[in-house]
Parts: sequence; C-alpha cells; structure tokens
Amino acid sequence: MAPPSLSGQELVDLAWKQHSFEPHGFAATVTNVHIVLLVLTTIFIGLRIWSRAWLFRDLKIWGWDDTLAVLSYGTFVPSSIFVILAARYGLGTPDAELTDALKARAALYMGYWQMHYAASSNLVKAGIAVALLRLTITQRIYRYIILAILIATPIFTAAVLVVLIATCHPLGSQWDLALGSCPVHTVMAYLSYIFTAFTVILDWACAVIPYLLLRDLEMPRRIKISLFVVLAFGSLAGVCAIIRLPYLKYYLIEQDQLFYFANIIMWSSIENGIGIIAASLPPIRKLFRYYGTTKDKKSSHERAGAIETIGGTPLSKNHVSTQLRNLSPRSTRRSDFGSHGSGPWNRLDGDSSSKENMIVL
Repeated sequence: MAPPSLSGQELVDLAWKQHSFEPHGFAATVTNVHIVLLVLTTIFIGLRIWSRAWLFRDLKIWGWDDTLAVLSYGTFVPSSIFVILAARYGLGTPDAELTDALKARAALYMGYWQMHYAASSNLVKAGIAVALLRLTITQRIYRYIILAILIATPIFTAAVLVVLIATCHPLGSQWDLALGSCPVHTVMAYLSYIFTAFTVILDWACAVIPYLLLRDLEMPRRIKISLFVVLAFGSLAGVCAIIRLPYLKYYLIEQDQLFYFANIIMWSSIENGIGIIAASLPPIRKLFRYYGTTKDKKSSHERAGAIETIGGTPLSKNHVSTQLRNLSPRSTRRSDFGSHGSGPWNRLDGDSSSKENMIVL
C-alpha cells in the first residue's frame, strides 16, 4: 500500500502523473477480451439500429426495449474503455511489478468502470424485461415476475451506488483504500455476494421465462430451435456471474488485489456483453430474413418475370408494380398483379405483427 507519509489526495495527484505501460500476461488478456466485446456489441447494436430504425422505419416498430438496449451499449463502451485503461496501469498485474501510484491510477479507472457497468447492466436487463412484457399479456404470473425484475434491479443497484458515492471519496477508494476514505468497504464486499446471486437469478429468469412461453407455441421447428439457441446463449450471462464468485473474497485480501480484481471485472463485462448481444439477436432476425427473402425473390423474379414486394416497398420490372390491399376480415392479404401478373392471390402471414407489412416465407 501507499507510504504513511503520503495522504490520499497526494497519492491521487501522483497517480495522474504516472505513465502507462504495455499490458502483458493476464492484463493483456483482459484488454483483448474487452476489445472483442466492444467490436461484437458494436456490430450487433449497429445491426439492431439499422434493422429497427432504418430498414423497417415505415413499420414504426422501434420500442422502449430498443432505446434501453442502445443506452446500455452507450454506457458499456466507456466501461470497457476504463477497463482497458486500468490494465495499462496495473489491473491484472501482480503487485511485485507495480508501484503504489500505478495501483492508485488503476483503482481510479476501476471506480469509473463500476459506475458505467452498473448503469449498462441495469439498462440491458430492463430492455429484456420490457420486451418480455409484450409476450406475457395474458400470463399474469410471468408479468408479475418480470415487473419485479424491472423495478427491483435498478432500485437495488441505485441504492448501492448512492451509498458508494456518498461515503467513498474518491470512488476509486473502494478498490484502493490508500486513495481516501471508504467506510462501507467491508460492507460492500459482503453485499457483492448478494448482488451476484441476485444477478444470476435475474439472468436466468430472463432466459427461462421466454422458454416457458415458447415451448408450447405452434411455430415452424426451425424458428423455435433458433429462439431456443438464443435463450441458451443469453443464459451464459448467469454462468459468467457464477464464475466470478470465487474472486469476490479479494475485496478483503490485499495481496495482489489488482490481479484478482481483473477476474471480477472481466467476467462482469463478459456477462454484460452477452446480455447486450443476446437482447439484439431477436430484433435483427428480421434483417436476415429480409435479405434472404430479397435474394430469393430476385432469383424468382429473373426466372419468371414476376413482380415482388418486400417490406411494403414495391420493386419493379418493366415499370410494373405490385400493390397490397389491407387485411381482409379473415386475416389474409390479397394482392392484384399488374399487366404481367396472374390475377388475385391470397397470402398467409404467420410471423408478423399488426404493424408489419412483410412477405414471410
């Protein structure tokens, strides 16, 4: 720890003057994992925005779950950046290779990470809960559970953060007591076990409830299997929370704290990243279906000279277009072909909402 002659503020000032070093060993692993998470979450959130806000903008299907997912990503990015910075000052590195000032600099970044991680983790869970509410309109018991998740999670997390902000000065002193005063350090160390258990329950609830809702529904086998794969992937977030459990004891063990703290932070970030990606997979399914349908329709169009409409946007050949009528009382759709068509026809749509106007194969 820091020499007794150095006050907390002096150590903070000295910490900000330190030069970074190239991470190696476990610190390099932590850095690379967060870079991969940043790339993957950016891709999936980008596809989600492209699909929901642009490609299908006429359908007006952007919802609160999409907004919460984007906000979660917006706080996940700085949290990952703070971890990468912390790794360049000692996170994931044994004490023997560090100075007190370097450890202090890493702890300051870890304090910033903690704030952004808490916000991102809560936002992604809230987004998943909002999406699940749309699937449980008639199942009251499931709605009550989801509403409890939606309400209890931010209240618990906000309470913890308020206590930390009010008592730990600076915030990084929770990770390095030499930085300043943090009287709730020991209490928070024990609360971390409760928080982790709570997180596991929430992560698995968000995966199990959709499974219970979908298992008895009649739908194409291919779609049902793909949804179950998504749910299984989402349940890995709970596994990550369990993996970090053995490392929580290092809140109260000073030797090589930054090395072992890196495990807590890395698995927390992986859990959060999996949540963001898993929450984005169902919304972007329409994107892949759209391009798959476009390709198939184009091939059919070139062979038979037919006119197709995808996503409500008419495509044309030889200046001939297709128009879709409104839903008939029997929930079918009728389309009248142009001069090169073959007359009226009915099409069943088995996988779209009342807002959507898509050809589903």
